[in-house]
Amino acid sequence: MITRSARSRLAKLLALLLAFALFAAACGDDDSTSSDDDQTTDDTTPDGDEPEGTVAPESEDEEAATADEEDEPVRDGKLTISVEAASDGLNPTANNFAQAAYTMGYAIFDPLFYVDPEGNWFPFLAESAEPIGDGSSWLVKVREGVTFHDGTPLNAEALAANFEATLNDPLISLAVVPSYPETDRYEVIDEYTIQYNLIRPSAHFPVNLSSQLGLMASPAYLEAAAENPELDQFPIGTGPFKVQDREVGVSTTLVRNEDYWQGTDDIYLAEIEILPITDTVIAAERTGRGEIDVATTSNPEAQLTLEDLGVQTTDNVLAGEDDIMINTSRPPFDDIRVRQALTFAADRDGYADIIAQGTKPQANTLFHPDTRWHNPDIVQEGNMPDRAAPLIAEYCGENPVDAEGEPLCTNGKVNMELQFSGPSVTQTLIMDILIDGWEDYFNVTRQELLQPAHIQEVAFGLYDVVTWRQFGAADPDNEVVWLECATAGAGIALNWVRVCDEERDALLFEQRATDDDARRIEIWQEIAQNIADTYSYIFLTHANWVVGFNDNVKNLCGTTGPDDQEIMCNNAGALFLHNAWVE
Repeated sequence: MITRSARSRLAKLLALLLAFALFAAACGDDDSTSSDDDQTTDDTTPDGDEPEGTVAPESEDEEAATADEEDEPVRDGKLTISVEAASDGLNPTANNFAQAAYTMGYAIFDPLFYVDPEGNWFPFLAESAEPIGDGSSWLVKVREGVTFHDGTPLNAEALAANFEATLNDPLISLAVVPSYPETDRYEVIDEYTIQYNLIRPSAHFPVNLSSQLGLMASPAYLEAAAENPELDQFPIGTGPFKVQDREVGVSTTLVRNEDYWQGTDDIYLAEIEILPITDTVIAAERTGRGEIDVATTSNPEAQLTLEDLGVQTTDNVLAGEDDIMINTSRPPFDDIRVRQALTFAADRDGYADIIAQGTKPQANTLFHPDTRWHNPDIVQEGNMPDRAAPLIAEYCGENPVDAEGEPLCTNGKVNMELQFSGPSVTQTLIMDILIDGWEDYFNVTRQELLQPAHIQEVAFGLYDVVTWRQFGAADPDNEVVWLECATAGAGIALNWVRVCDEERDALLFEQRATDDDARRIEIWQEIAQNIADTYSYIFLTHANWVVGFNDNVKNLCGTTGPDDQEIMCNNAGALFLHNAWVE
């Protein structure tokens, strides 16, 4: 049984963060409620001509976000950055990590692994990762000489403590448990090496530790935070910055960690101030006036404002999908005819014209066309309402009431609830657009909830239809948690639409086990077709994360890894600020 406290914790969950992607953000934007990564979230994709990885998008100002050779770094400056939402906490084993938390988290913790602009993983806090046998186990060795902010060493026991803390969390554990056996999930091999044991082979395991699940906190801190959750706001990591002050929902101030394990010669900023500004148009205006140095947003209105004000930007249209999710586990949408009718009558064109306003393209699948995973044969149906009429007439003729005698149809239309997160002017406009397309065939009841309650109801399957944002992982292996049968059951589910397909599971696990890129592409194209055939998602647009920055900000996209690897910049709005400076 799920306890009241667990339900309360779930209300804080921002869906698309967990699992192995932990990136498709759940703090939500102004057009849809997020859930991603994705979990990891994880978030950019490849060019079909680049079989080795996932190619990050380039914008006209991408070059401006990287320092030129003649630029002389300026030390001890302060960077002010706005994010779209507050984070409920910064403990990676206990709190929701969406875009805002990642921007702070990567500065505070450092991940075990990260990804380059092509989406390939590389070691960060880890020194190496090696599969054993078929990849059902992996050896991860961490670098020697790394210490947490409290002076304790990073070692294999610290990784074990973080893993146990994750397993003990009733929510985040949902993203971990499906991949591990019930016992012997890990083994400490020596002081710096741990062995992770999986249920199934994986050729891509390190990428699962490139986001929230790979952020390591001090074991002593984790023990204290388990007793006093107020400490979730003041984490202790290994990163180049430490929390100095934090007032949730107002501001967070990070200061340089002078004992950083990589040294501070190229940690130029002395201070970073993060401001959660939910009205992202105001944040964009303040950036244009120079009051804020950097603004991150997925809101089209804010993006257009940055453009109008001449603010430099770097954008990413490969970091998630704006979509409509349909709960397939209960009437009336357990019948595919009703899901098809809803899909046919959806006004995707109206959404693209009025909401996206040209800032992001329409979507057909969970993959952008610029990615090698994209299936070009799939066209998302919509704006064909005449095809809905016979399906609704047939369904209502057969199913006037449900098993409890409650009407499923009234006056020849299917009764449904459309749930959304609010209050939000944009969300209300989205509801108007969608309902205008559906009202000839559906009796639509609106349900506006505050976002925590909205996410809670989705996670428990207490919804008919919702708007959402999901997917967009740098490596699609991080999407498995949202699609597999193991996360589609009764109670809390991360497979939000609750589709369990054993044949699809077989494909998911086959792609996880192979490093044959050509075969993985075939599999993901098959999976995309399977998703389309279930009529459980209606894809609207490819989400666009934009980072706006002023002329005084240098090297925003110039951070490199410990072994000089180039780091993916603007990963679903999340930034590495290690090597940036302000003039």
